[in-house]
Amino acid sequence: MLAWHRRGINEEVSSSVLDSPCGMWLVSWVPGGLCGITSCRFSGKGKVTQEVLPIWLERSWEFFWRGERPLVTYCYEHEIPEFSRRVLEVVEAIPFGEVLTYGQVAERAGNPKAARAVGSVMRYNPWALFIPCHRVIGSDGSLRGYGGPRGVSLKKRLLAYEKKVKAEISRR
Repeated sequence: MLAWHRRGINEEVSSSVLDSPCGMWLVSWVPGGLCGITSCRFSGKGKVTQEVLPIWLERSWEFFWRGERPLVTYCYEHEIPEFSRRVLEVVEAIPFGEVLTYGQVAERAGNPKAARAVGSVMRYNPWALFIPCHRVIGSDGSLRGYGGPRGVSLKKRLLAYEKKVKAEISRR
């Protein structure tokens, strides 16, 4: 079960751009939890406030790229509908380097006929990577939409990276 934190009106959001094996990511947080992770094309010419990461976020970032589950509290501003929460929990539980179809996620979330609704929840997932919507694919095995400036090509790159890391881990 995911840990949730409703952002308080006075909680100031901090952010940093982080590098990874799959490009740059804008990460935002409040003391109570992770507000978002978004892929970005950062050229270094824009103005981005680089905050020092809290230790929980620094560790979770490292965990993710090593194939381990990040341990964070997810921060939200607006109430999340029950079905959306169930979808997010199912997706967060997809193991590193593995995938589920939109239909499989819908079924595990309690509504087998809601594959399109799963797609909508994924479209608005602000916690990409840690709630790994890139691990959700079409029923025919195709890679469907992925947010951010690099779209499906980034989804493909993330899945290839995870497959490689998973293979390295299994050889140990």
